[in-house]
Amino acid sequence: MSEEGIFDETPVRAMDSISASNTQFCFDVFKEMSPDHTTENLVYSPLGLLTTLALVFFGARGQSASQIEKCGQDTGVHAHIQALLSEIQKSNSSQVYMSSGIFADTGYPFLQGYLDCIEQLYKIKPTTLDFMTNLEDARMQINSWVEIKTKGELEGFFPYEDIMPYDQLVLVNPVFFRGKWKNAFHKERTQTMAFWMDEFRSKPVQMMRVQGLFKLGIINDPQAQVLQVSDVDGYWSMVIILPREKMGLRQVIKEVTPEKMNVWLSSASLEDTAVDLYLPRLRLVCQGDYTSILTSMGMTDVLDPSVADLSGITVEEGFAVSKIIHMLLLEVTEDDFMLAPTRQNGQAENLSVFLANHPFLISVRKSETQTIILYGIISNP
Repeated sequence: MSEEGIFDETPVRAMDSISASNTQFCFDVFKEMSPDHTTENLVYSPLGLLTTLALVFFGARGQSASQIEKCGQDTGVHAHIQALLSEIQKSNSSQVYMSSGIFADTGYPFLQGYLDCIEQLYKIKPTTLDFMTNLEDARMQINSWVEIKTKGELEGFFPYEDIMPYDQLVLVNPVFFRGKWKNAFHKERTQTMAFWMDEFRSKPVQMMRVQGLFKLGIINDPQAQVLQVSDVDGYWSMVIILPREKMGLRQVIKEVTPEKMNVWLSSASLEDTAVDLYLPRLRLVCQGDYTSILTSMGMTDVLDPSVADLSGITVEEGFAVSKIIHMLLLEVTEDDFMLAPTRQNGQAENLSVFLANHPFLISVRKSETQTIILYGIISNP
C-alpha cells in the first residue's frame, strides 16, 4: 500500500493499518530474535523500533527506502505514527516514555530540510556528535538525552563500548513502561516463592499476589492460560500467556502468530473470571543493537556505507546507519494505594489460580486499538 493511499484513509482506518503493521513487524522481529531463546528475558518495543526506523526512512532514497518499507511495513505514514505516539502519552495513571534519537558524526551534517521536517513531524531534533575524536563526550551527551527523555528512569545507561569512533549514524530508542493496575498488587501480600527457569533450576523471587476479576482464557493447542490485566484507566492492558507445563514456553513461541493471538484475545475466548493471580515482581531492563536482526529481515543497504542512499538526510556520500540501540525498562510492581476493590483471602471461593512461576510470554497493548508497545518473554525475573 502506498503512503498516499494510507493518507487518503480516514484517521481511524489509518490507525488500524498502523496497528496491524506494528503487530506484523512485532512478530517478524521476534522470529529473528531466536525462537529457542527461552532461558533469559527478551522484551522489546516493536512500536519504538518502527518509529525509529521511520526517522531514517524519511531521508532514505531508492533501494534503501524500499528495504526499510518492506522491513517496517508502511513506515512511511509519518503523520499517523506521530498521532499514535501522541495518543500513547494520554494515559493518566500508567507511565509511558518512548523516544527516538538520531545522532550523526560531525562529518555528516544534516540537511536543513530534513531537520525541519523531523522536528515538525516527530518533535525530534537530530544531533551531530564528534564520534571520531571525542567519543566520551558523545557517549555522555547520548546518556544525558536518554535520561531526560525517560524522566531519569534510564540513567547512565549507554556504555562506552556501544559506540565506536568510526560510527556514522547512531539511532537510540529508549522505552519505559510502569503500569498502574486496576487490581493493584500490595507489598503486604508479596512473598518469596520459587520461579522455575527450566526443569532443574529455580530461583527465589518476590511473588506478588492479588485476587480479583480478570479476563481469562484457556488455549488447548498449545496448552496455556491467557490472562489480561487492565490498568486503572482501562487504557493499557498487559497480556500474559502462561504455558500449562513449566517448560512449555518453547511450544507457545512455536505456535503463536498474529492471527492466533487475535483469536486468543477475542471476546469469545476471554471471560470475566475470579482469579487468584501470582506474578513475579518485575523491574526488567533489556538493551541491544538491533542492526543484525533488521539485516536478517532484509534491511541491508541502509547499513552498508558502500550502497546506502540516505541523500535525504545528508549530502555526504558513504553515509549509513551504524547502530540501532533499543533500550527498554518494564516495571510491574506493587502499588501503595488501593485503586479498585479486589478480592482478599477468604472472600471468594472457587478462584481460578494463575501461578506465573515459570517462563511466560508477555505483551503490553493499548486497549482500544490493540497496538503492541511491549512484547517478549520472561524467563528469569
